[in-house]
Amino acid sequence: MKKFLIIPIFLLFTASAMDAAGAGLQGDVNLDGMVNISDVTDLIDSLLNQDAGPSCDVDLDGQVSISDVTTLIDILLSPADQVTLTVNGVAFTMVHVEGGMFTMGCTSDQWPDHRRNEAPVHEVTLSGYYIGQTEVTQELWNAVMGKNPSKFIDPQRPVETVSMFACAEFVDKLSELTGKVFRLPTEAEWEFAARGGNKSRHYKYSGSNEVDDVAWYAGNSGLESHPVATKAPNELGIHDMSGNVLEWCLDWYYYYTQDPCVNPVGPDSGDENVYRGGCWKSDASFCRNATRDKLDPDTAMNVLGLRVVMNE
Repeated sequence: MKKFLIIPIFLLFTASAMDAAGAGLQGDVNLDGMVNISDVTDLIDSLLNQDAGPSCDVDLDGQVSISDVTTLIDILLSPADQVTLTVNGVAFTMVHVEGGMFTMGCTSDQWPDHRRNEAPVHEVTLSGYYIGQTEVTQELWNAVMGKNPSKFIDPQRPVETVSMFACAEFVDKLSELTGKVFRLPTEAEWEFAARGGNKSRHYKYSGSNEVDDVAWYAGNSGLESHPVATKAPNELGIHDMSGNVLEWCLDWYYYYTQDPCVNPVGPDSGDENVYRGGCWKSDASFCRNATRDKLDPDTAMNVLGLRVVMNE
């Protein structure tokens, strides 16, 4: 039986070949543009046959050994930063939000515009999840539901005039079409993502302290919605969390307590659901990361849309 060997890259390849390998996708051993289980089997075969190429140096330490197999498996098991899916010809991107802990509510970066229902601040711990890079577009809604309820018709603008119940139907159908588990974000998941997750720079708005940089709101919208992702993203690469349309959340509305919590989902029942984010009709103070309010789940207005979450 052949033993695994440590094979120094420089003994096998020229500098130009190493440069070309460095420009590729880490873990793409067979150079097919993807990283999957076939790369693991090809890497093991290369180690056994002692014919490893530059792409086999997965851990980028200048040599090929069993540690590269371990690194490659870690890459495969780690969530991707972004995942793009397609439904009936319409592509949409989900951004990974690494789990972490944050202070939720009227933190000092939200002053002096904070409201009473943002208090008290409290510590929240969340598991990882994926959230829409943009609000759900009219194009995606139509691809899933076969109709478009929006007032401001444009396939690249966010869908609006959708009730909480319509959104629940949408995520169920989206899950069925993709084979993934989609849902609305919890209020805590929404705020953590808006603040930039573990990469947060503690901005007042989602991605900036200047509302005009990141939000379509009453001060710049011309009193209508706009195509998604036409304002700057936040620290995680997520767009429009401070403006364009309001976004439904999964939680029934409730008043905060100061108790720390883990993966909160709100009360079991209620009369009104939480919505988050500013919109094209909001003033700047309502576009802050901590702003929250509530509506009857039957409500459908041209300022009200959604963003989806996908389980890891």
